[in-house]
Amino acid sequence: MKIPFLAALALGVALSGCAHQAMRGSVAMKVSDDQAHVCLGEGEVKPGDKVTLFTNQCTPDASKTGGKNLCKKVPVGEGVISQILNEHYSVMSVSKGTPIDEGTIVEKMTR
Repeated sequence: MKIPFLAALALGVALSGCAHQAMRGSVAMKVSDDQAHVCLGEGEVKPGDKVTLFTNQCTPDASKTGGKNLCKKVPVGEGVISQILNEHYSVMSVSKGTPIDEGTIVEKMTR
């Protein structure tokens, strides 16, 4: 019965890789009101890099059939990468009053 176990293990590894890729560039865990772990790691950001935080604002589109929504990415604040945790995650700090929630979109600012 080793084959079903190996197949289940391979499926689990494949699915966990897909899940992380879907989170890339988002707040993974809010640590406090001014700090969060974000899905940007080694090779993507470095301490001192500035980032912009975004949220999606969606509204129903009355002109389309099927009840589709129109969404746009809206900036809600800025932050700074303060520490790299590993190849997948880093710590982001924001100023007081900047809204951060799990799932908030985070993008490195271009110079």
